[in-house]
Formats: sequence, C-alpha cells, structure tokens
Amino acid sequence: MSYWVLPLNYFLGSLPCGLLIAFLAKGVDIRKYGSGNVGATNVSRVAGFLPALIAGVGDALKGFVGAYLATHFLSHPLLSFLGIFLVVAGHDWSIFLRFRGGKGVATTLGILFYLSWQAALLCFLIWVGVVLLSRYSSLGSLSGALMMPILLAVFRRPWWFIAWGIFAAGIVFWKHKENISRLLKGKELKIGQKGREENGKCDGTRWKEL
Repeated sequence: MSYWVLPLNYFLGSLPCGLLIAFLAKGVDIRKYGSGNVGATNVSRVAGFLPALIAGVGDALKGFVGAYLATHFLSHPLLSFLGIFLVVAGHDWSIFLRFRGGKGVATTLGILFYLSWQAALLCFLIWVGVVLLSRYSSLGSLSGALMMPILLAVFRRPWWFIAWGIFAAGIVFWKHKENISRLLKGKELKIGQKGREENGKCDGTRWKEL
C-alpha cells in the first residue's frame, strides 16, 4: 500500500499559491490586504486579474494532482477519501502558514474536476453566474459547493465520490461561516472592494468584521 501519498498530499495542499503569486507580482503579503485570505479572490484585490487567475489555477491543480494520486495509489475507497481530504486540509491548514490557510474552494474544484469534469464545469458556471449577479465571491462559492454532491449523484459517480462531495461541501460552508455572517448583515466585501490595509487599519469597516 502506498501510504506515502497521504503526507505527500498534505504537503502538496499546503503550498500557498496565492501568497507566493501576490508576493511575486506585487511584493506584498496577501494576508495584510482585503479579506486577509490567501485565495485567488483576495489576490485579485491586491494584484489584479492575471495573478489571481494563476493563483486559482495553481490551487486547482493541487486538488487535481492530489485526487489522481489518492485514487491511483491508494486501493481502498476510505484511504482514497482520506488522501483527497488531506489535500484540502493542507490548503486550509497549511504547515507553511502556521496551520492557517485559505478556504479550499479552488482546490476542491480541482478535485471535483478529476472526479467528474461535468459536475466541476457546472459548479464553476454556477459560481460565475452567482458572482456576476451578486458580486459576492463567497456566495458563488457556497452555491457551487451546495451543488457538488447533487451533481455527483446526477452523473452517477461512485458512492464515495458523492460522500466526499457532501463532506467537502460541509468544509466549504464551515470555512465560510464568517462570510455567511457578514452576508446576513450586509457587510461582506464584494469583488473589487478593499477592506484591510498593510498597517492593520480598515477602510470603513472595523477589523473584527473582516
């Protein structure tokens, strides 16, 4: 049994693509700007569209490669499930960021693309549609996550793929709990808004609300 996949997937997921891309593009620590998140949405606030696209693709590739390794080298479905989870865990709780990290949306989408490209494409289109209508990236992510297990079932993927979809959607919602609270209060940052500056002050919003 190729148990080496488990730690490898965690380290793979831990690579902070958004942090690295923002630093290379603008020479800044992405965690001190916007929402403070290391994901592609916050990279777009600081460095623009192209760096954000590169960061998002990098995070998605982590998920795709990790899913490939888990399903090809771990023979039991439960071990494969764990191997895939560890990629997301690495992104969300990165060893390189003192066990902090992003929210795992792009990495989860990369995993989903490997498990079912049809489901991944539809989830991505749902994200795009919701973001275009609302300008809330978090709302788009939540909408896409909600549809993951449903679409995996629609496309008749194996039972443990669907179980992973339910589990992964739960992680996305849990990681977005503060976003959900801000959405309900009407205080969520829209795409293009800046809420946190390098000196720790906020633009029109208290720090604890970001």
